[in-house]
This record gives sequence, C-alpha cells and structure tokens, in this order.
Amino acid sequence: MRTVLRCATPALIVAVLILAPFREKAFTIDDTSSLYQARHALVDPLHPAAFDMVWDLPVRARGSAVPNGPVMAWLLVPAMLAGGSEPVAHVTVLATMVLAIIATVALALRLGLAPTAATVAGLLLAGTPSALAMAGTAMADVPAMALGVAGLERLVAWRDGRRLTQAIAAIVFLALAPLTRSHLVLLLGVGAFLVAGDYLQSRRAGASNPWTVWLPLIVAPLFSVGITLATRDPQRGSVGFVRMAATASSLGNVPLNIASFLTHWVLALPLALPWILLRPSSIARRWWVFLLATGAAAALLTMGQAPRMLASAPIAGLGATVLVDVLMDAWRRRDSLQLTLALWLFVALPVAIYVHLPSKYLLASAPAVALLVAREMERARAAARWVVPVTLVAGVSLGIAVLRADAAFANLGRRAAEELIAPNVAAGHRVWFAGGWGFQWYAERAGGTILSLEEPRPAPGDLLVTSENTNLSLRVKRMLVEDYGRRVTRLATVEDSSPGGRVMDGSVGAGFFSNRWGNYPWAWGSTLLDAFILWRID
Repeated sequence: MRTVLRCATPALIVAVLILAPFREKAFTIDDTSSLYQARHALVDPLHPAAFDMVWDLPVRARGSAVPNGPVMAWLLVPAMLAGGSEPVAHVTVLATMVLAIIATVALALRLGLAPTAATVAGLLLAGTPSALAMAGTAMADVPAMALGVAGLERLVAWRDGRRLTQAIAAIVFLALAPLTRSHLVLLLGVGAFLVAGDYLQSRRAGASNPWTVWLPLIVAPLFSVGITLATRDPQRGSVGFVRMAATASSLGNVPLNIASFLTHWVLALPLALPWILLRPSSIARRWWVFLLATGAAAALLTMGQAPRMLASAPIAGLGATVLVDVLMDAWRRRDSLQLTLALWLFVALPVAIYVHLPSKYLLASAPAVALLVAREMERARAAARWVVPVTLVAGVSLGIAVLRADAAFANLGRRAAEELIAPNVAAGHRVWFAGGWGFQWYAERAGGTILSLEEPRPAPGDLLVTSENTNLSLRVKRMLVEDYGRRVTRLATVEDSSPGGRVMDGSVGAGFFSNRWGNYPWAWGSTLLDAFILWRID
C-alpha cells in the first residue's frame, strides 16, 4: 500500500490543486436530478427516486424516470444534511476522484507496470479533461468510474491473492458501478478477460486455478439486480431507470453518437495525443484508416442531421485511426493485456443508441486510457520524457477551461434565482419559473414554483422567470405566445454575453454535457451565455 500511495501522490496533488478552487461552484446541468433524489433519500433511503418532479420534459413525472441508479443519491446525502451545500457535494465527488486515481495506480502495479509507469498512469487520469470537469459537478460519472476501476483492481487482487476480503470488495464495487451509470455493467466483460487470461496461462503451465476465481463476476450482477429490485419505485406503473434508458434509446441516435464517440478520444480523453506522439510512424502508415474513417464520420454526421458538425469529421477520423492502431498493435504483439485494455475503451459504445453520448460517458474507460498510454511510454522511455508533460499540460489546461466555463454558466443561474426570484417571493409575489439544469435547483430554493404544461398555470399578477438556454426554454416561449399572447410585460433581465469559454453553445459547436449541442468539449464564444428574463402576467 505504501508503494501505491507513493506512486499516486503526484496525481492526487494535481487533482486537489485543480479542483479545490471550484468547491463553491454552483450546481449545473443534471446535478439537480441527483440532488432531488438525495433529498428524498433523507425521507425514504431505500427508494430515493420515489417522488414526483418536473424535469427535462415540461410535465410532472416520477423521479424514477431519470435513468440513474440509487448510488449517486446516497453519495449526496451528506450534502443534503448540510443544507444542500455545494462544497460538501464537490468534496464528495473529489473523494471518488481520489479513489479512482489510487485504484488505477494499484491496478497498474498489479498488472506488472513499474512504479514510474504507475505514477504516469495516475497523472494521466488526474489530467483527463473530462474527468476534471465532471469532478466539478454533482453527477454520477466520476463516482461510477471510481467504483468500476476499484472493482477491477480488487478482482485482479482476488485473482492473485485469493483473500475473501478482496472478493467481497470486488463484488461490492462491481455491483454498485452499474447502479451509478448503467453501462458500467459491461465492465464485467472486461473483468472476465482479465480473469480468463490468467486462467489460460495457469492451465498451460499445469498450475491449479479453481473456478472460485470467477466468484466475484458471478455474484456481483446478482447483487446489483437485488439492489435494483429493492430500491425500485413502489408506485404501480412507475418507470424504472433501466426502462427509462430504453425508452430514450433509438437506432436513429446511432450515427451522431458514433461520430462523437470517436471524437472524444481526441479532444476529451488523453489517448490520441500521447499515442500519436509515441507512435508517429505507425499512425502515419494507417493513413488509409484516417481517410476512410473521416469519410465515414462525415456520412454519419450527415445521417445524424448534424451538418454543422462536419468540421469535426477529421477529428473523428483521427480517433478511429488511434483505436485501430491500439487494437492492431495488441494483435501483432499477441499482448492479451493490451487487447483487454483496448476492449475496455469500448464500454460506452453501446450507449450510442441513447439520446446522446457526451464524453462523460467514456469516463468508465479513462483508467484504461491511462494504463495503455503508461505501458506504451514504458516501452518508449526516451520519448516519454517529454510526452508525459505535454499530455499532462494539454489535459489540465482543457480541464480547467471547461471547469471555468461551466462555473460561469452555472453561477449565472444561481445569480438569477437570487436576484429575480428570492426578492419577489419575499415581497409576497408568486414567482413561477421555467425549469432546467442547475438553475432549477436554485429557483426552487428561492421560493419559485416550477412551471409545466399542466395545471395550475400563472394567474394575472403572477411573475415568471424564463431562460434563453435551458432545455425547457423553447416550450415555455411557445406556451407564452399561445396562452398569453401579448399579456406579458418584461420587467428585468439577468444575462451574460461577455466573450469567453462555452460548454453548451450550439453556435460554436460546444457540447460538453451533450453532443446534441456539438462535439467540442469547449469553445470560445461571444454569443449569449444565458439570459434569465422576469415577466409579469398582465
């Protein structure tokens, strides 16, 4: 354990130094749905999603319709006990980032990497742009990544050591990971490859390798199913998170999401940059893969009705070229471990049928990226001396840029609730608001009433706050026009259009939290960041 902590310390320092200044950052995007579930968990810990809310769609629905398991709600209970504290929520997620780094370093050492390479693996994970940015939220992606890699590390420990505590830990982590992000159930397949490689080697060597090596992989899914059944919404006819994910899935989503999946390996995770720098000749020889993949990505983006994203087609082509090189190199070397790590990269690919595929869904594979690149750096020691700092600086810079841009975006919603809703509620007015993203959390806490397309509706004299850039704004605008016509008066606005980083702005292709906005995790923009408008119903 001392070696693990010594190797992990540089990465832990990097992560803490970067994330500590954002501990007061406002809640953002999908934080709100997790916070709602955590709040209900104080009342009903076993059924954190058994409540009604308006979220994403402008109608009242059950909390169980949000496609998340119960783990994130339980993790955010301390933040709820602290009054919905942003610092407590962010420290909780940071703690899972720490777990992910330590588990990745420990797994690197167990898989035979030298301490120096294990240190590099930890640094690469700490410098992963998407991981840093998501560690500044209250969403489930970083905790899911931590549980997944911790489960695989304990599985390898059980494979090698056969201590009961190792098996129990592997079962718990691997069972909870898909209850945090459902597609992490595919890590059981990665675990099977890790176990199978050792099993086959032992059989060839004539050594004993009993069936108990498979025990965690057999029990973990049973444990996961048991928790799902025990925590499902008891209301008859409610839609659980598994069925909701299926409802939001369609083959029509596949073209755009495949193109985005390939793009993320270049822009949001540190795979393409170091791999190209370490293997320039091999990548150059695969020019034909790049050309074919770029053309295919352009066709996919066109099929996905996203012609404005065509500029990202060469980036997707580069991502495909790197993935092919990783797989072909593993095959050429007959390197079963590299092949297993390469397969780990594709855990998020089935999510392509879902309504969107942002880079955060690829975080389950971020430890595999760190291990792959660290192993390749171990082979090319001379080049690694400058590839490591270049990759780390690039990743940290982009991660901080996304964090800062998201902080500006989220803080505007918190400010709007403080300036437009709280004072008017205190003055005795009924203030409605169009929900969406982090703003919804603060608007409700300020005393606002969520607006939906259902009754009741605002009455004459009531106030209403709408947003220009949340997911319900278009429906609310349509309702204002159809139901109220010109019987509304604009009273005040809280807005920001200053030039800066953008993470959710389709006009510049920035869609960090959803590739429906664009394939870039960050972009510079001077358009409207958001505008919150206060109306009076006349």
